[in-house]
Amino acid sequence: MLFEDNIPYSTLKTLLIVLGTLGMMCTTTRFKYSAKRVALHFFLYLSYVAASSAAIIFFLGYPVFLRVFLFTISVPAIVLVFKMAKDQPAKAVFNYMTQILISAYAAATTTLINAAISGNELTDFFMRLTFYVLIILLEYRFLRRPFLWFTNVTDSGWLILALIPCSLIAYAVMLASYPVPYTQNPPNIVYIYLFSAVIAVIYFSVFQYLAMQYRLQITKQDLELMEVQVNRLKDKLSADAIAAEKSRIDRHDTRHILCTAASLLEEGKTADALDYISQSIRQFQTHTPVRYCQDVIINATLSSYFAQAKEAGITLETRLQFSDTLPVDSGEFAIVIANALENAINACRLLPKEKRRIAVRCICTPKLMFEISNPCSEPVAFSADGLPLSKEHGHGIGTRSIFTFCNKYHALYDFSVSNGQFVLRIVL
Repeated sequence: MLFEDNIPYSTLKTLLIVLGTLGMMCTTTRFKYSAKRVALHFFLYLSYVAASSAAIIFFLGYPVFLRVFLFTISVPAIVLVFKMAKDQPAKAVFNYMTQILISAYAAATTTLINAAISGNELTDFFMRLTFYVLIILLEYRFLRRPFLWFTNVTDSGWLILALIPCSLIAYAVMLASYPVPYTQNPPNIVYIYLFSAVIAVIYFSVFQYLAMQYRLQITKQDLELMEVQVNRLKDKLSADAIAAEKSRIDRHDTRHILCTAASLLEEGKTADALDYISQSIRQFQTHTPVRYCQDVIINATLSSYFAQAKEAGITLETRLQFSDTLPVDSGEFAIVIANALENAINACRLLPKEKRRIAVRCICTPKLMFEISNPCSEPVAFSADGLPLSKEHGHGIGTRSIFTFCNKYHALYDFSVSNGQFVLRIVL
């Protein structure tokens, strides 16, 4: 049933299981290296798996191999994928050990089905191949996007979550291999699949927890959007109040101007009256507000933060070309712009006035690209995700908000430092 006497096929079967498990890991992982480099590392790892597995099966037997594969195969795989991925340690352990647990059940199920139909090595191989191809395709189609989103928006609790698949797979391996392999111990087969029901309940609870974290994050974003809209409304009301007060003063002054002009005309000083009226008209001419974008929310956001920048003595360089329709929700994009400008303004406030400068550029063809740059006086460290790391506690929330927005809309983002300038680019 296990073909333990056929060492070449046992080695080939092990390679297929490991390759399938690596494929499952890849469906829920973002790598920081090129595909070519990842493939090279996987090839070297599979070579090690083939050699070590054949040696253990030949010298110690297949039952021993079943008991130690977690240490000889799974742990090195976790370390290898983690080194090439952008995952945090606890998130990586939860992800990879979960995939190993699913793979272990898939491998055991294939073995039992092949035994039930009295299959040979060929049927065993093709059933395993079919199982793993289906699992990888299904995970990539339905699991990759929500799982990556959950891991991005949830930062806490992963250490406890990581212990769940570790303990589950340890117990499942014990049931499958002690005191003898599960194929020689029918009662243990029943226990193994009863235990799978417990696993399903546990993972249902885990994903309920992750879904709750997702809803909390969405609520937080909605609150941020509402806060931006409320702040824009406050700015508008403040501007309207200032305009109303100015209008009242102008009406009061107009009465005096008319009286003075009338007196000059009564005295026959027509030229002086006309000159006085022209001078008064120039004083009443108001400055037309600059319109940066047709979208009301984004235009209000830009106007508000540009005004803050000017009050802080920051020189602004703007080249803005927004399309009439945006590819994303304007309220969420306004939050991104607000966070980026706020970070740039705060950074410039730490510099001498002569060095305070912010450049903002936006183009809408061929794609919408938003870029903002400001002088950077200190070295900046970046995380594995390419995000700038804040040295102060409580900072960096705006950057994480930008990161979440880019992940939600599959936007390209780039934080970088070049020639003393900190630059943020977002392409939608």
